This record gives sequence, structure tokens and C-alpha cells, in this order.
Amino acid sequence: MKVYSERFPIKYLFSNYGICLGVDTKKASYLFLMSKMGIIFQKRPVGDTVVEDLDYEIPRIHETLVHKE
Repeated sequence: MKVYSERFPIKYLFSNYGICLGVDTKKASYLFLMSKMGIIFQKRPVGDTVVEDLDYEIPRIHETLVHKE
């Protein structure tokens, strides 16, 4: 099950695998991801689409963020 919203400056994704929250500002985007694999907090470029690009799948998002650091 996945529940997500992309409509507001604060974005969220809840799934069976964890929680992903994003906050967009004029200067940066902030991404918080919490799952069984760990916790990630990252400052991302404005307009970052990593969550959308990975089809809102938390395990894939986590792996991508861990290997890009």
C-alpha cells in the first residue's frame, strides 16, 4: 500500500516499507526517509524528482540515496 501527495510544499509518502517526507523551499529541497534499512536526511537540489523517478518505491529510493553519497 502507498499513500502520497505531491500537491503542497510539504510532500509525503507512506508505504508498507517506511515514510518519506519532503519539504521544498526556494533555495533547496529537504528529504527525510525512514525505513527498516535506516534513516536518511538530505538537502537536495530545488525541483529534485528522485522520489517520482523511482516510482515512489521506498527501498529503491533508499538504495539510490545511499549509493549517491
